[in-house]
Amino acid sequence: MSSLARWLGIFGIVFALGGCGNDRMVDNIRIVTVLGFDDGRPGYIGTALYSDFTQRGKVGTLQGRAGQTQLVLNEMNGQSAQPVKIEKLRLLLFSRELAESGLSYFINSICRNPLISNYLTVAVSEEPITSLAKVIAEQGSRELPYHLIEQNMKSGNIPRSNLSMMLFDYHGLGRDVSLPVIRLNAAGRLQVSGYGIFKEERLKLTLNPEEMFYYKLLQGYSMRGEIPFTLKKNGQEGTALFSVSYGRESKHAVMKADGLHIQVQLAISGMVKEYPRWMDLRKDSNDREVDRQLEKQIRERLMSLLAKLRDSGVDPLGVGDLVRAYSRDWDEKEFYERLYPKTAFDIAINLQLTKSGIGE
Repeated sequence: MSSLARWLGIFGIVFALGGCGNDRMVDNIRIVTVLGFDDGRPGYIGTALYSDFTQRGKVGTLQGRAGQTQLVLNEMNGQSAQPVKIEKLRLLLFSRELAESGLSYFINSICRNPLISNYLTVAVSEEPITSLAKVIAEQGSRELPYHLIEQNMKSGNIPRSNLSMMLFDYHGLGRDVSLPVIRLNAAGRLQVSGYGIFKEERLKLTLNPEEMFYYKLLQGYSMRGEIPFTLKKNGQEGTALFSVSYGRESKHAVMKADGLHIQVQLAISGMVKEYPRWMDLRKDSNDREVDRQLEKQIRERLMSLLAKLRDSGVDPLGVGDLVRAYSRDWDEKEFYERLYPKTAFDIAINLQLTKSGIGE
């Protein structure tokens, strides 16, 4: 057999095998990208959003009500002329009411579905998903909420989170789940309004937007975002903005005579911008003063956040897991009852400010 004939035979086999594959086009199936659940006692109300490619990406909705997630999906499928698929799911939403009553059922059911990605985003909604879905559908596919959350995790003030991290925190020892919280603002636009902290399966505490960024710094992932802070000099007071471009963090547990100390070290690089006109950063003395005031305020707010988490009895940063690495006989119940409420935090910050305003 000639070389040409051999290659023609190989190509023929490849094309024949390709013809045996699944030839369904995207416009012949319902590709669900957002799936949310409300408390519909008895049972749950599930709402799905999908892009209808036969209508140029117009967002469509499906809804089902049942006592189990698979039955909810089956009911949605029964309402659709095309098969409903969740393999491309990008966002899993839970109403606040459902999050406060507990997510253990969903964590042990749909969150363990092998068809969905471990990197999808999980979030809590202030509004019922049924009403939120109507607004999202009207705004179109470009305004789907996972675009908002994913973009702000990478470059904004939202801490990093996904299904894999949620499952690790839920099943792991010495740590608690944390998820972004979204809502509709006064203009009817979606925004991330805070960050939800869970105790075991239930939502217990919500961080406000300012606390959310400091939590992102302590978390240590994608340390980028912006911090407003106050500048004072010669009786004058104004607001400046510190834009964080890069950072590193590390934590260590140390047992001292007065009890457990968690030592937090932060190295933060960034630029000060939008500062008051009377604070001329071209002067080295002003530059040093800005560094001093900024570092002081960052430390105070980090200390306040850590104390708030500790006093609320939640541990999304994994302090318990950190201490467990230093002890052979660590006991979770004993740690959170006896040691954690008295834990002290020591914070060391190394700021590296790049010049801003040189050309002004």
